[in-house]
Amino acid sequence: MGWIRLAFFMYVGLTIIYFVTGIYSRSVRREKLEKQWDSDPAKEGEAATDRTAFIEAGMQAYDKGLKKRLLWLIYIIPTIGFVATIYFINWN
Repeated sequence: MGWIRLAFFMYVGLTIIYFVTGIYSRSVRREKLEKQWDSDPAKEGEAATDRTAFIEAGMQAYDKGLKKRLLWLIYIIPTIGFVATIYFINWN
């Protein structure tokens, strides 16, 4: 039953990796949106509230996008590997 303890600690580690990667990914996306706004010379005279609205709209699109969903692979791929390893070691 040591594999249950191993799985528990694996998921604790994967959860930490998931949250750190998610925070980093959101940070990179927000920075990209800020640079996109700042690089457009047509938007120079617009108010800061417009900039904030642009960034928030971009972040909402990010939250519904594919990149956010791909973060779940942090859990899926190691789980498949873990289950396959247990299967081949014990029943093959």
